[in-house]
This record gives sequence, structure tokens and C-alpha cells, in this order.
Amino acid sequence: MIATVSFVPVLRPGEKYKDGRYKSSRRFLDVVIDGDSLWQSLGKPRDMVSVLCLDFALPESLQAVDRLLLKSEADLPNNRRSLFVCAECGDLGCGAVTLSVRRAGGVKVIWSDFGRENNHEEKVWRDEYRDVGPFEFDASQYEQAFADATKQLKAELK
Repeated sequence: MIATVSFVPVLRPGEKYKDGRYKSSRRFLDVVIDGDSLWQSLGKPRDMVSVLCLDFALPESLQAVDRLLLKSEADLPNNRRSLFVCAECGDLGCGAVTLSVRRAGGVKVIWSDFGRENNHEEKVWRDEYRDVGPFEFDASQYEQAFADATKQLKAELK
């Protein structure tokens, strides 16, 4: 079944704790598939934000778009691409929700093999993600959704 992807602005509220520590406020674009928030199910439980974060450097978010569009190399081994990253710093070393992205016949894009990993261990933890996906997207709808997300990122960061 063909799924539809879209991107919706979300705010992860900041918080200052009594001991002086804090959690930064983050604005990002949530990944929504067929009306369901992936952040709610994949990112939020691990306090991660999508790679399309308005509070990180714009070139990083645009590079993430290119990775998910298969226009640039993956950011992790075995052609895996990050989708949700550390909300504080965006560093893959803190851990990331990742996936495999591939094109099928030029008309579909498939997201599969979700997992959690980092850039200093070889292991991909897949068990808690075995019920996520795969998702098949019409390539033209997928590309248009990312074009719209890119416009949102650029407009917010002017």
C-alpha cells in the first residue's frame, strides 16, 4: 500500500531543572506518515528530534534532506540514514533512529529496516522497531513533500 509523507512543525519545549541542568527548546519538522506522527512513536520516547531541526544549522538540515532523497551518501555505515537525532546536539554519537531508504523502479521510495544506532558502535538495535514500516511512497509525492519541507526550513531560518 502506498503511504503519504508530510512534515509538520513541532516544538519540543525547553525546561530548566532545579539542579541547574536544562533541556533546550527545539523547533523541528515532524515526519508524518498517513497522518501518524513518527516523532510521537519513535523520537519523543528517546528525547530525539527529526533531522529537519530548525534550531540546528540550516546546511545540516538540508544535507539530511539530500540523504533522505538519496542525493547524497548515507551518514552511517551500511547505507543507513538518520531520521531522529539527539535533541540537544544532533550528534550521531548520542544515538539516532535510523533506516534504510531505497528506490524501487524509479516510481517508489521505500523506508525499511528501522533501528537505533550511533557512530561509535557497529550494532544496530532493531528489536523495538520491528513493527515500524516498511513504508512505500510514490516517488513524486515523496519528492514534493521534501521540497515543501525544504521551503519551510529556509523560510523559518531567514
